[in-house]
Amino acid sequence: MTEFSESSGASANVFRPYAEPVGRNSGALADLNPLDGLRRLNTSDVESLRVPVSLDMRSLADIELSMDELDTTQAALELAKFAGFRFLTTLVANPFNVAQTLLQVQHLPLAVREERTPASDGTPDPDDPAYYEYLRARHTGRTTRVVRATTDHSGYVDGRPGYELGALDSGKLSVVRKLIGHPTEGALSVFKGAFTQWTYDMLHLLLQPTLEGALNEALGVYDGSGDAVTGALTLVASVVAVGWALSPLELVRTRLVVQAASPIHRKYRGVIHTLRTVAREEGGLRSLYFSPFHLIPTLVKHTLDAVFRGLGANAINVITNVDAYEHPNMFACCELLWRTLSAVVMLPIDTVRTRLQAQPRYTQKEVEFRTCVPLARPYTGMANCLWRVVAEEGRGVKQMREKASNVGHYGLRGLYPGLSVQVMANFLVFGLGFIGADDDSAF
Repeated sequence: MTEFSESSGASANVFRPYAEPVGRNSGALADLNPLDGLRRLNTSDVESLRVPVSLDMRSLADIELSMDELDTTQAALELAKFAGFRFLTTLVANPFNVAQTLLQVQHLPLAVREERTPASDGTPDPDDPAYYEYLRARHTGRTTRVVRATTDHSGYVDGRPGYELGALDSGKLSVVRKLIGHPTEGALSVFKGAFTQWTYDMLHLLLQPTLEGALNEALGVYDGSGDAVTGALTLVASVVAVGWALSPLELVRTRLVVQAASPIHRKYRGVIHTLRTVAREEGGLRSLYFSPFHLIPTLVKHTLDAVFRGLGANAINVITNVDAYEHPNMFACCELLWRTLSAVVMLPIDTVRTRLQAQPRYTQKEVEFRTCVPLARPYTGMANCLWRVVAEEGRGVKQMREKASNVGHYGLRGLYPGLSVQVMANFLVFGLGFIGADDDSAF
């Protein structure tokens, strides 16, 4: 055991025998200790350093305001991300939507449908209406392919303007290729009406759930006092109300898609310009909202659309008594039949409504509306359009003669453009659902 002297023991700490005694440099050593200054503080200084425990109401309000600003900023960022993603998906799907709209509005009588001949390539004749469009396309360098005027089955020039596409086939891809290859349309034509469609979708997504929630709150659906029927009625009412309020945007989108893209023949230049022009030439927004020519198809279309899209699961459960959790495969088959029924019912209504939207109803005409596909003579209403499409664009006379039928040339073919694509899409979704179900069961 180590022995220490008394002198060292008196000057050193018994618990730190090897520590040097503090001498004349004790102030300098004390300054090295960051906590040493606290020893020299009096009571008032300590009280001044104490953190207040209670906050006043103004501080709490500032904290809540900052939290609200943070939540608002985060919500705005999420909304911007969703809007950007929605716009990209709209651009991707827009070429096929444009093709579907053109197939719906084109007037393709039976004689043209059955006996049309394809156009030949070559330099147009100077007397051909397409000759000047060819010169303009060649000058701008958009395309080197030339299009001659089409002829009918007798060999005469049909007089079709150069900005028209002519008779379109039933395939959407062929329509897209024809749009891109046309000298006055081009690749940008497949994106006509994309911004209008995106604006309509975003407004519908924001307004419809808000209105439905307000109706459910007012009728007591959330607190249990309302029944399932009330919830279904509020869904249908909100979809119809918002669809009717945004119906001018649907008309604008149809006009922008159908019009010729050539600058010398284009009538409308954008969403706002189209709304102003339609309001000025066709009786104002009151005519668009309350005229039976537009009001009846809008109400019918959005009502049935709400039933087929929003109430499918409830309808399947009520009609077939099939539960989605107990019998998922049977429920998926019922969903496939429901989607197919929706396409069969909704496609003729949407075709008739699109044709009515593409038809101007002038009270005063300023500029002629020139379209990239031929349109029919003006319709008088929804029933007239439905009957004329069946009578003028149905089954061919030759087909009826081969079948020895005296029904005439009536048929439903003109009301169902693109039906096969929708049915195939339904089967594709049905198959992907089964693949997803198998993958989930594997895990």
